[in-house]
Formats: sequence, structure tokens, C-alpha cells
Amino acid sequence: MTGETKFFTATALVTLLVIVGGLFISSQFQGNNQQVKGVSIDTTAGVKLGPDNARVTLVEFSDLQCPACRAAEPAVKQVLSKFPNDVQFVYYHFPLPQHQNAKAAAELSEAAGEQGKFWQMHDLLFETQDDWAKLENPTEFFLGLSKKLELDQEKVKKALEENLYQQKIEQNLSLGNSLGVNSTPTFFLNGKKLNLTSFSQLEKEIEKELK
Repeated sequence: MTGETKFFTATALVTLLVIVGGLFISSQFQGNNQQVKGVSIDTTAGVKLGPDNARVTLVEFSDLQCPACRAAEPAVKQVLSKFPNDVQFVYYHFPLPQHQNAKAAAELSEAAGEQGKFWQMHDLLFETQDDWAKLENPTEFFLGLSKKLELDQEKVKKALEENLYQQKIEQNLSLGNSLGVNSTPTFFLNGKKLNLTSFSQLEKEIEKELK
């Protein structure tokens, strides 16, 4: 091989490496941009707390029978208390298949919501989670909770027996699946999926988003 041929071969190799490297960097950059921009999440089917004009939208996919979701509650309440005008919280049901009473609990919370007490029932279900999570049939226990909140017993019983809110719950599940949700709780902040190492980190993430 002549010196000239070696030179052109080396030049071609360097050029190829530059092109490949550039494509890789470009791909990584675009991927990072997509992550930063987040995804568009339809919040109309969720249960909301906070103003519609809030600077930050915090979405949670949650399972009322999930111990980790219960553990996350203080952190969620903390940020809603600290940033009442800057954060809108949107709650979605994502009952996991291994939690046998999670869908019934979601039905109960929606039935309570129909009577203006979704969040009261949401909190009460987490408070009593250990009492109903492993019941073979939680209906009577759930009716007791609805009585405690002074709800219309017949309407609640009908909702539980006929699965009146099943379609909404399934829509919540479908939305979560489309976003890659596979565990609970899963949080999205302005469309960006959060990978929290601890729930106390939630406040810091919101503070960064508000800067």
C-alpha cells in the first residue's frame, strides 16, 4: 500500500468515526431534549386539587392498596400545602393486579367523589389500609367507611356492586400504561417522569421546576 493510499484510508476512517460519533451525540441530545420537555398528559380524567393556572402540574398514578402510595402521602400533602397557588395535583387510579381490593377501593373513592368527598375517602382508605387490604370481600367494611363520612349508603352500595366507575378506572389504567407506568406510585412533573430516590425529594423537584 502506497503512502498516498494509506493517507486516504486513514482520512476516510477518521471521517467515518466523526460522522458516527456525531450521529450518536445528536441522538443522545435529542433523547435528552425529549426527556426534558416531557410528555403531554390529558388531565381531564383525573381528580384535581389546586388551580388550573398553576405553574406546575404534578400527576400521580396511585393504588389505594399500595403501601408505598400510602407512604408517599405526607410528601404530597407537604408540597400542596407549601405551594398552594403554584401546583395543581392530578390523581389517577392505577390499581395493580396483585392487589385484590384495589379496584373496589377505587370504586369507593369515586362513589364518595360523586357526593363531594373523594379526598376524604382517599385519605380514610389509606388510614385504614391494613384493615381492608386482605379482606376476602371488603364491601361491608367499605360501607362502614362511607357511613363514617355520612355518604348515601344505597348509592355507595350500588356503585360497589355494579362497578359503576369501572370504565373511568380502566381509562386511568390505559393512560398509565400508555405512559409506561408499571408501578405505584409514579409521578410526573409537568409531563416529566420523576425517578425519586425518596419521597422527600418531591419538594426539591418542584422547587427546581418553579425557578
